[in-house]
Amino acid sequence: MTTFTGIPAHVWSTEEKRILVAAARQVPRRWIDDVWTLSVHEDSLDLYERLANNHWVRDRGGRARLIVCGAVVANLDCAIRMLGRAPHIDLACDVGALDRVARLASRRRIRPAAADFARFAALSGRRTKPTPSSVATWGREVAEANESEGIRVRVLKPSHVRELPKIGGQITRKATPEASWIAFLVATVTESRQQLVRAGAVAQRLLLASTEYGLEATAFTEPFDAPAIRGALAGIDGVPGFPQVVVVVEEPRKTPAQKGRTP
Repeated sequence: MTTFTGIPAHVWSTEEKRILVAAARQVPRRWIDDVWTLSVHEDSLDLYERLANNHWVRDRGGRARLIVCGAVVANLDCAIRMLGRAPHIDLACDVGALDRVARLASRRRIRPAAADFARFAALSGRRTKPTPSSVATWGREVAEANESEGIRVRVLKPSHVRELPKIGGQITRKATPEASWIAFLVATVTESRQQLVRAGAVAQRLLLASTEYGLEATAFTEPFDAPAIRGALAGIDGVPGFPQVVVVVEEPRKTPAQKGRTP
């Protein structure tokens, strides 16, 4: 494969391929599974959505499927960077393979940063940073850092979540009772195929960022399955577009021994 610059793409070694495939498989099982396929070539990775799957009744339009594919793209991006390569990600539609979601390759080396190693460790659930003193402040910083083209992220406190019409109670019930929590609301400017994939990538990065800091996070697409719900919520206060995913982040729960410990 030759990239658009004319520079040949990097040829993946057997060990690199193993790492990349393992990273792709780390998408949380809580999300719908069995909806994507990864084809590994000598110098590229092709991610396909699996159109025939067990979730067609709930996800007839493929929205949730594309969001999950975006999470896979985020994991592959993370692994490629950890391997010391600059990822090249192509989300353009291929008329010869309409089920292809993304093609990933690399044409140059980079030096992995500390953030790359921390994010890669989070793929396997490893915490590398201390719990933030204020989860709300941390959340605002993380939300701003993870917004991308056409994707907006808002941090909502529990009181704001409960005020969301029709879905506030549903999201609130996802949080553990009596836990201290916030929610990231990931929204898209449009509902194009590429923006849904990017929304999934952003949601996955929010999950990994939470793991880095020892926070417990879960992503949900179900509250927004109905197009009428997404349309009704778009533009109301605190919702910067069409809501696609909510990521509920909880502070780690203290054990009885920790609760009784004095500083």
